[in-house]
Amino acid sequence: MSNDDNEKSKLLSEFNTLRIASHCMPELPSDNPFSGMSEDGFSCLLNAIPGLVWIKDPDGVYLSCNDAFESFWGLPKKDIVGKTYYDFAAKEVADFSRMQDKMAMADGCPSVTEERLTSAGTSKSKFVEIIRSTIKSSSGNLIGVLGIARDITDRKKGEDLLEKRITALTSPLDSPDGIVFEDLFDLKDIQRLQNEFSDATGVASLITRPDGSPITQTSNFCKLCEIIRKTKKGLANCYRSDAMLGLLKSDGPTIRKCMSGGLWDAGAGISVGGHHVANWLIGQVRDAGQDEVNMRAYARDIGADEDDVAAAFAKSSAMSHEQFSKVSNVLFTLATQLSDIAYKNIQQARFINDLKKTKAELAKTRNYLSNIIDSMPSLLIGVDTNCQVTQWNIEAAKVTSLSAQEALGQSLGKVLPRIAFEMARVDEAIRTRTPCSDSLRTNTPGGDVIHENITIYPLVANGVDGAVVRIDDVTNLVKLQQMMVQSEKMLSIGGLAAGIAHEINNPLASILGYVLNIQRRIFGDIPKNETVASECGVSLEDIRKYLEHRDIPRMLEGIHESGLRAGAIVHNMLSFSRKSEKELKPHDIIELLDTTLDLAANDYNLEKKYDFRNIEIVREYDEHVPAVYCEKSEMQQVFLNLFRNGAEAMMGKVYENGHPRFICRVKQRGDAVLVEIEDNGTGVDDAVRKRIFEPFYTTKDVGQGTGLGLSVSYFIITDLHHGRLEVDSVLGEWTRFTIKLSL
Repeated sequence: MSNDDNEKSKLLSEFNTLRIASHCMPELPSDNPFSGMSEDGFSCLLNAIPGLVWIKDPDGVYLSCNDAFESFWGLPKKDIVGKTYYDFAAKEVADFSRMQDKMAMADGCPSVTEERLTSAGTSKSKFVEIIRSTIKSSSGNLIGVLGIARDITDRKKGEDLLEKRITALTSPLDSPDGIVFEDLFDLKDIQRLQNEFSDATGVASLITRPDGSPITQTSNFCKLCEIIRKTKKGLANCYRSDAMLGLLKSDGPTIRKCMSGGLWDAGAGISVGGHHVANWLIGQVRDAGQDEVNMRAYARDIGADEDDVAAAFAKSSAMSHEQFSKVSNVLFTLATQLSDIAYKNIQQARFINDLKKTKAELAKTRNYLSNIIDSMPSLLIGVDTNCQVTQWNIEAAKVTSLSAQEALGQSLGKVLPRIAFEMARVDEAIRTRTPCSDSLRTNTPGGDVIHENITIYPLVANGVDGAVVRIDDVTNLVKLQQMMVQSEKMLSIGGLAAGIAHEINNPLASILGYVLNIQRRIFGDIPKNETVASECGVSLEDIRKYLEHRDIPRMLEGIHESGLRAGAIVHNMLSFSRKSEKELKPHDIIELLDTTLDLAANDYNLEKKYDFRNIEIVREYDEHVPAVYCEKSEMQQVFLNLFRNGAEAMMGKVYENGHPRFICRVKQRGDAVLVEIEDNGTGVDDAVRKRIFEPFYTTKDVGQGTGLGLSVSYFIITDLHHGRLEVDSVLGEWTRFTIKLSL
């Protein structure tokens, strides 16, 4: 475990201790949850927690804080308690903090965030890690939010520095801003190594860039070199000499006399993948070949004091050439090792960078897949070989009221009892690596029936055993299928009715023709009638008198009127049952309504004991209502369904005053036409009204209806005509259906 993890665990432990302590305290007054607590004891408790500590009420008002919190904001506790974070921070910062408080209170578990706190009063600014958790009283009442902030400024700086170093180390070696020595090593460690090397060998030491400019501080430099480097010409000669000493070589160090002071120097280049990054130089050692005369001449050349140069030369270290060569070889070995370490550092940095990119891509992919899974309307549940939940999408959480945190690791049968019987199928799917499916019918406590399809997909990836269970609610699909079956039945009945109507039409035409012919041959002023009567030995006038006395003319007229009425009924039946081409055309909605009323006027049902002809029809039509684009037969079907539904409702009511009555209204309102069909039947309550358009929902006894009439009507109006169908009712008094169609 890392140091940060250890510190966080320790902080969380202390945090929980404070929470437990607060739970054990006596019940507090509602106006100030902490007023009944010992002030000294509570202050000691808060001050014992490292970092900033505060407590807010559910509205974000500060209730208490520790000394560190006061010090940071530069305010006494009395000026903090009773205020909110908005009094100390910018609005956007306070908004974020308030949102985190609300999330902590909603989740009921500690949350951890990293934030920057800036005090306007003290100008202090620091990065902090904030842990928030809710505090409740012993009776379970919410007191507020406890917050603890730990200073992580140094850690953030270290992370930023590491990020910059990794960025530098992962750049191409040959780029203009390529890798430099400072990116490869901690200069404090390198300086210590250089100093210890100089102390152990007695030579001066310095690490420079390839151009000779210094990287480290000098170690064990002699007075002579200090004097020379203080002159412009001498310093330039030193840089040029240092650069030549650090040339990359693979066979050993470069050993030569200094081009500036004439002392013996040595150097070895440090490289990374062939890229020269630094020189490690040693030297400032004199031997017998360099005398005082030459040094005085050089002093005059560079503009230094001769006496100072001569005195410093005399005090410089002396070492045999053999010994200096041995020291130089050790230097070469160290430089080579640094080159190897630098290369490994780069490799490691690039590995870390690649790993970070991979983890970021993995996290992105995981989030992407998680979003896909959570956006699906199906329940998607992952399980292992023991049927323990490993994945739980949002739909599963919504249906079961169990969060993913609560469901993960639990048995599938425990978190979703209604599919416990599917455990054997899950085992079979995993064992055979073959998907399987099933259907489920569930009765809810509210009396509804839910139909679901269950599909089990085995996980077939290498090294991953388990399955994915997908559950789809197909209740609406099942209802739609049942509606289609019922619709097919209705189509068959409609076809049969059309056939019967055609068959009725032929004898009906004959009856009407014969009636007209009988009337014509008896009562018509045709000479042939007189002639035939005379031939039979009777008077045509006597025949007419006899028939009139027997009321035959009235009967014939009744037959004729009934035949015409039957013909109109047959015509309406044929129009209603004729297959529609689903083309919306402009129609007079009043004419369609009246035609349907004529058709419904001949509707009676002995089993349900209602006769439409006994129902009063009241028409309240606006004048000049424009034509409406609709499908004629489907609109008639809607009207007929509403009339039949109302007639059956009025059948079940006992009228002490009045009688069954329909009120039909047609009116224009803005860019729409409203059709209202109101009955004075039994009405419906709110519970029925909310479900009245659901397929197969009916309040009738078994066998008395399918519950499809109103749902089909709703479908026709809303889906096919893009209109609205609404219902209003007063229980026991009336029910009104309103159709709204756009012009």
